Amino acid sequence: MFSLENSFIRILFAVIIQIVCLVTAIFGIVCAGEHGKWAGSIRFLSKLAISFAWLVLGTVILPRFSFCHSLWGLAVYTIWGIMGIVPFILALFRGQQKEDPSNRYDGIWGTITVLLFCGALAVLLYYQCVTNGRLIADKLFLEESLNAICFFLTLPVILFFTPIFALSALILGALREKLSGVLKNLLLLAVGPVGFIIFTGTALRQLGKIHSGQGDSIFSIFATAVCWVIFMFVPYGFMLWHGKKEQDKMKIHNGIAGIWAVNFFMFGLFLLGYICRVR
Repeated sequence: MFSLENSFIRILFAVIIQIVCLVTAIFGIVCAGEHGKWAGSIRFLSKLAISFAWLVLGTVILPRFSFCHSLWGLAVYTIWGIMGIVPFILALFRGQQKEDPSNRYDGIWGTITVLLFCGALAVLLYYQCVTNGRLIADKLFLEESLNAICFFLTLPVILFFTPIFALSALILGALREKLSGVLKNLLLLAVGPVGFIIFTGTALRQLGKIHSGQGDSIFSIFATAVCWVIFMFVPYGFMLWHGKKEQDKMKIHNGIAGIWAVNFFMFGLFLLGYICRVR
């Protein structure tokens, strides 16, 4: 019997919903690109990213309140997430003012994507706390619920946001400076994974020294982390600032795509770290 009380069915439901959201997001990207070219596509993706970040912010803040361990808390969390449609609703109003239907389609697809994503997450959280047909509301937003949220958020971060913003940065680099632009963006994007390997190696080596009594300072770990973050974010931040100064829209959107790509790369690491914390 099909029941979301079954953990396998919940996983299958989550995967199917993620695929549906991917399809609606792609429709939105295409519609935005038709009337806004690359600028339109990056704006649409940025709105999706802002909506996603809004949901993440709610996930961090709301569980700290005691009322969240109830159906009322789940309702508040769902409404919070649904508020992520605001950037798309604004786009719909702007499209209506311009009386151009093509300007409204991306807003419609974005709204559908956010509603589907947040609605599905709310359903999963509800059934995560159902046992033998009975809801145990006290379990909401405790460890199991937070694990479920992290698993649900990990898929779009790793399989959608990070690769699509990284690919957008590479393509925009190619459009700006051809092969040179691709290589520059590839180098900047590589700072994330390469820096993570260096940071992990430094941390393990220094912690090993501390454990064996050969040292007691974590300065090298801190310095490596700071350098890693600086080399990830500053170059794209400078590209964005320089693009605004020169009124170069292609460079502006290249910088935006790069910043979002490294942001989601970092967020993906945090999610994986949280999921694997007790394993």
